[in-house]
Amino acid sequence: MLGNSLLLLTALTGAVLLFRHSERLAEAPQSQLQVSSLSLVFIALAAMGQLLLTPAGPGQDVATLQRLLDNLALYAGLPLLATATLALAMGWYWSKAGWGRWLLALFALFELCRRMGLGEDYTLWLSVALAAALAGAAWRLRSLVSRAAVLLAAPLVLLGISADTLLTAELPAQLQTVLLAGGLGLVSYGLLHQTRATTQAQ
Repeated sequence: MLGNSLLLLTALTGAVLLFRHSERLAEAPQSQLQVSSLSLVFIALAAMGQLLLTPAGPGQDVATLQRLLDNLALYAGLPLLATATLALAMGWYWSKAGWGRWLLALFALFELCRRMGLGEDYTLWLSVALAAALAGAAWRLRSLVSRAAVLLAAPLVLLGISADTLLTAELPAQLQTVLLAGGLGLVSYGLLHQTRATTQAQ
């Protein structure tokens, strides 16, 4: 419960702060922060589902709903967040329609891998790709503080998702959730600091 509570608090706080800050920015960084905020909402919903949804009987589909929310967070929320962070660092601009198409592509890719029986492999490679995207974004960020925060977040996100596969020693599930929450907090802080530094420089 502690891990999911921390994850919920971190994701919701980051979502609110990023969205409020995005309203004062130009169109490109505004869309990137709003997409990041949406991705954190997905993750907060999954954490909330783990905290609040409890099986009430054999006829209830609570476990299915929890799994749907977890999949939304892992296979859509986290990739959106990493992509938005990379886009901000690289100076890329995508329209809202472009972000919508990317979200649909993430859904389709997950469903394809699930039907092919590649769920575990896809999760591992996704976690590696997310860590690589965050590390690449950190390399291109101009603010040293943001660079350090996002770079530190990369291994935390990687271990928060795939520690059981990557490590010989098994980490408790709560610790993995805490690591993921820490990574998300660092990414949110890095995005806020980067956009504030850019705004002040202008």
